[in-house]
Amino acid sequence: MYSSRFERNMGQTITSRLPEDIAKDLDKISAIEQLDKSSIVRRLLKKAIDDWYLDYALKLFQEGKISLGEAKDLSKLTLWAFLEKLHERKIPLHYDVEEYDADLQTLQELAGK
Repeated sequence: MYSSRFERNMGQTITSRLPEDIAKDLDKISAIEQLDKSSIVRRLLKKAIDDWYLDYALKLFQEGKISLGEAKDLSKLTLWAFLEKLHERKIPLHYDVEEYDADLQTLQELAGK
């Protein structure tokens, strides 16, 4: 059964009216997963929010508004997972001379330790 930190630490109650087709889909998923509808809604909402953060991070990175590290942090993914998402969506890395110099300096500092 699905369990997460999010479900164990429930806080605020939010109510919402749903279109009939979505309510029926929730009933179906609830029956398949053998979970109550509230758990299903929390799981799907968490996934949708995570997806939104990823899309937003990719958009800002592609527009050059944030760095790779900032985009990775915003997306809540590891660096490798974020790089994979860039590859999947054919978003090129912006890697300029300043970033190269900063990385080179970091490597030299690490090698000196």
